[in-house]
Amino acid sequence: MEKTLIIYYSLEGNIDFVANELSSALNADKCRLETVKEYPKKGLVKYLHGGKDTLKGFTPELKTAIPDLSPYSTIIIGAPVWASLPAAPIMTFLANADFTGKKVSFFTSSMGGSGSKTLETMASNAKNASEIIPGFAVVNPMKKQDAAKKAIADFVETLKK
Repeated sequence: MEKTLIIYYSLEGNIDFVANELSSALNADKCRLETVKEYPKKGLVKYLHGGKDTLKGFTPELKTAIPDLSPYSTIIIGAPVWASLPAAPIMTFLANADFTGKKVSFFTSSMGGSGSKTLETMASNAKNASEIIPGFAVVNPMKKQDAAKKAIADFVETLKK
């Protein structure tokens, strides 16, 4: 039986929400990435630190060990959108992961707008993936749970095909 791993970074809980729903729907394992130095969670400083790191290509040190991907056939990676790009901790993970022989997909959460650029950036950084499965983007999933759950259900159906 094929195994799936969901690897994600969540600052405010939106990506946690999506990862938990997705994990339940797919019976998938999860790995929540944490950074050694935590990002601020409130106010303008949150946007300044996160956006600056992302735009400058900074890859923060991860506290979470990168898991062994060998038992998994499918890897799904989730990131919040920061300055139209994946959150910096996900870029750290992508820079250090090898997806040889793996099917890889992605999901994003933003407060508004499209996550398409973020999805494209993550896909272009999935080294050696055997297949990139189109991902999905949700807007403010903790406040718009019905829309998020529909996007998740649609994505799960795509994976089952």
